[in-house]
Amino acid sequence: MANPYNQIVAFTKGVGVKPFSFTSVDGTTAKQTYAPADPASRINFIVISSTAASQKYLLMQLHNVVSGEIAPLGVITVPAGAGTNVSVPIVSGLNRSNMPWLQIDSDGNPFIDLNYQMNLEMALLSALGAGETVTVTTSGGSYNGL
Repeated sequence: MANPYNQIVAFTKGVGVKPFSFTSVDGTTAKQTYAPADPASRINFIVISSTAASQKYLLMQLHNVVSGEIAPLGVITVPAGAGTNVSVPIVSGLNRSNMPWLQIDSDGNPFIDLNYQMNLEMALLSALGAGETVTVTTSGGSYNGL
């Protein structure tokens, strides 16, 4: 008997990449990282860079836009100068040391599956100084199981 479960994830729409930045005027207000356009979406990567002079922390949360509920998912540590200083690497937002609950695909890559109207958001736990930025770039897409 054939396996009744989906075996392959096939992205049926273009995979989108969305960058955004936090600056000193944003304070600790959450920003949308990814909003699924369909009932089944997957986040492939989240990369984070920083020009801040000190280490920063980003809270990742799930926001149910229908009910207004917000569920914290974890905190990501972003070293000073991450990705903008040659000696400090860019940060992966899908790092299992920060979020051990992340699933791993058959190639060993972490991912997050999201339902429609369950937006992924991030917020700084402390405000940035003048002239500092933290940039978050997310890649994700809609899929159907085949």
